[in-house]
Amino acid sequence: MGSSSVVAIIAGIAKNKVIALILGPTGIGLFGLFMAVLTTAGTLAGMGLSNSGIRQIAAANSDKDAGKLALTRKALWTASLLLGFLGAFALFFLREPVARLAIGKEGYGLTVAWLGLGVWATIISGSQTALLNGLRRLGDLARINVMGSLVGLPVACLAVWFWNEDGVVVALVSGTLTTLVASWWFARKIEVPVVYIKIYWKDLLAPMRMLFSLGTVFMLSSLMTVSVQFLVRVILTRDMGMEATGHFQAAWSISMLYLGFVLSAMGTDYYPRLSGVSQDHQATNVMVNEQTEVALLLTGPIILGMLTLTPQVVNLLYSSAFTESISVLRWQILGDLFKVASWPMGFILLAQGRSRLFFVAEFTWNATYLGLIYFGLHYWGIDSTGIAFLLAYILLFFVNWLIVYRLTRFTFTLQNIWLLLLFIVSAVLVFVCRLSSGVVPLIFGLMTTFAVGGYSIHRIFHSLGGLPWKK
Repeated sequence: MGSSSVVAIIAGIAKNKVIALILGPTGIGLFGLFMAVLTTAGTLAGMGLSNSGIRQIAAANSDKDAGKLALTRKALWTASLLLGFLGAFALFFLREPVARLAIGKEGYGLTVAWLGLGVWATIISGSQTALLNGLRRLGDLARINVMGSLVGLPVACLAVWFWNEDGVVVALVSGTLTTLVASWWFARKIEVPVVYIKIYWKDLLAPMRMLFSLGTVFMLSSLMTVSVQFLVRVILTRDMGMEATGHFQAAWSISMLYLGFVLSAMGTDYYPRLSGVSQDHQATNVMVNEQTEVALLLTGPIILGMLTLTPQVVNLLYSSAFTESISVLRWQILGDLFKVASWPMGFILLAQGRSRLFFVAEFTWNATYLGLIYFGLHYWGIDSTGIAFLLAYILLFFVNWLIVYRLTRFTFTLQNIWLLLLFIVSAVLVFVCRLSSGVVPLIFGLMTTFAVGGYSIHRIFHSLGGLPWKK
């Protein structure tokens, strides 16, 4: 999963680079706005079934109940198919109001209508990857990531090359269609034990009710998150112009991409496993502490390296026209440290089906993030997006810790507390030093990164049974 995520990250970097070189910050801003429309519509129409589906499939598979598994699979597919068509038609009929809200001017209605096809493909592929994830078919999920990335990349690049801004929507929709085809190919090969009964509509009502009852809250939480991201881009476009939105989108994309290979890899396997022991509080707490340690050891050196080389990374992945993205990205990278630390705790809420508490935690982050940007834009400019990201994740870290402590009496091990403090202190030192230009701050950042990276590698190999040459 980690390797496939690296492929997806490289493909995403290449796509962003092409768009940045051809269309500049304005094109990246437009890409971000259309992506926000697609994500928001897909989240609303999908009703959270891709999340609740994983949990229900994993539970049925864990119980070795062939009938329950077959019914859940059928209910998930049927509901997703209907919701996919409803989402696509809704976006088509609302294309003009959505275009005016997102872009702020006429002429983009037809483009928004084409995004409906991407909404349909996203919902259907989400049900198929939920099935694979619930059954822990990690190899198939990895292959879907690779195929979707490698096939969608040349299509996206050629579309932008030939059609400029009009090719942005082709780049987005082609990626969703590629993922749909790849997920369908692997999902159809799953051999679920045959249930020798005919499944009627009334048989699907019970599993559908379970999927929607849990999925609705997940949908509301996800919808809140993507809506906030959409509103941030709209606010930036209205107050500072499309170019400012492009700078924000560049920083946001890098922040979401560079940790993806770790978080997506562990989350794919960690979520179903945690769901299997969700009623055993001691086993849950042990697993969360293990995942926290691994997440910090794998991402900590990367965070320090990104803080050290932020200007070089932005110039490499985009261009010299994205200088304003550097400061935003630095603040977001600091926030990523608390994001990684709070990430394993949040899965306890998902595994236990604590949908309301999960919604409370998500609302805390989104309300803090949007409020700080809205009121801080006047004082900090575009940097307010990065500062808000950091402060919102610091708050979410403590909120998640308080919630899971009340649920399972979870506490971090002393080892994890010291590890987190090590990375926080190192990150702050590198952040402050790199505010000054010159060779000395750069060398300090690199030395800190290599020192902490060496320590992390030693700890990882030690947990695996020792260093290779000492075995």
